Amino acid sequence: MSQHDSTADVGLVWRVRTDTPRLRYILHVLCEHWVKVPYRVVCVGDWRPDCVPTGWRVVDYGGGDFQSADVILPYSGFIEWSGTEFFLPTWNEGGFFPGEGGFGWDLPAMAFYTITAYPLYQWPYGYDEWGNYAWHQAPFYEAAFWREPFVLLRWYELLEKLEVAFPKPPFHWEIGWDIDHLYLWKGRSGLRWWLGGLRHGDLRERLKVRLGALPDPYDTIHAIVGRFSPEHSRFFFLLSSQHPRDSLVSPFHPALRKAVRFLVEQGYPVGIHPSFTSRDVPSRLRREVARLEDFTGQPVRQSRQHYLRYWMPQTFQHLTEAGISEDFTLAFPKRSGFLLGTTLSVPFYRVDMEKVFPLYLWGPALMDRAYIDTAPHEIPSEIRRLLQITQATGGRLHLIWHNSTLSYLPMDVFVEVGGRS
Repeated sequence: MSQHDSTADVGLVWRVRTDTPRLRYILHVLCEHWVKVPYRVVCVGDWRPDCVPTGWRVVDYGGGDFQSADVILPYSGFIEWSGTEFFLPTWNEGGFFPGEGGFGWDLPAMAFYTITAYPLYQWPYGYDEWGNYAWHQAPFYEAAFWREPFVLLRWYELLEKLEVAFPKPPFHWEIGWDIDHLYLWKGRSGLRWWLGGLRHGDLRERLKVRLGALPDPYDTIHAIVGRFSPEHSRFFFLLSSQHPRDSLVSPFHPALRKAVRFLVEQGYPVGIHPSFTSRDVPSRLRREVARLEDFTGQPVRQSRQHYLRYWMPQTFQHLTEAGISEDFTLAFPKRSGFLLGTTLSVPFYRVDMEKVFPLYLWGPALMDRAYIDTAPHEIPSEIRRLLQITQATGGRLHLIWHNSTLSYLPMDVFVEVGGRS
């Protein structure tokens, strides 16, 4: 029997068929990390009437004794699995693992499958043009439930069904600024700079920027700071030019160090934006973190992978080894939505090792390029929708933006929820 605070007036007793590491992880996330709800876990073989403190609710999860349960959850058996063999569960409009019972879904299985990114461990759907997991090839990619933090919502619904009062987490929104090419026009030179100007038809404008007659369209740090406070912004710096998909500005450009120091002095969180090949060469990640720490004069604890490139679970293991404690990578690259099924952070759990690591994962709900390249006119309405959803659930809405795409960001939407413009 696994027991937590049993002196509270109301809590949950989970009567289960078997107590597994995966179940313990999920109940910790649901009942302790996301919402403070006292609970205990009792295997059916240890069940006694005095296992239930007065006023507590009983959730039967595969225990088989339904008469004294307040809610019976469908039980798929997935939470008992070991290993990482790929599995495609069924789903409906509310999420994965629907079933019969007093509640419509096997919630622990749904939560584990989603927040651990379980299907990525032996991903069968190929990779996109950047070498990322091709989420758009998965059969559940277009499912309606991704539009909301569905795992968190199903958890709220279960607590409400049990009449267990709980405080929702506070609502917060923020923009994570990926600084890929700071000072792109005035901060670099060489043949590639000239050829780029000819190819894009903007060589005349680039020359005017170099002469000081026009501002560099990539030089937006002060404009961002003027519109968004440290409470609503964090910055991720790409400090590599080794790969053609890395920054076109040298990481040793003095203006980069100056910009980082300015943000730190103004109180803005600053993290690393690991380079294109850092996923495959972890030593580069460590060097880039050390370089940024030299710029900031303090430890770097936050990250987001460039091009959202990662391997599950190796990349996140490497991040913890580099001292990172919060990562903001797990977003859909080509659509909006809540990839982790929540607006709250998720402790990183290595499914192949059945172990929790000291890294918290946040799932951004929208990346600018998902709309700028296809439907920029839909950006204001989609951000407004995401803000409304997160206001209702509580938690953090994190949006991915770039310093070069500031003009696409609808400022008035944030003013409506208390932003600065």
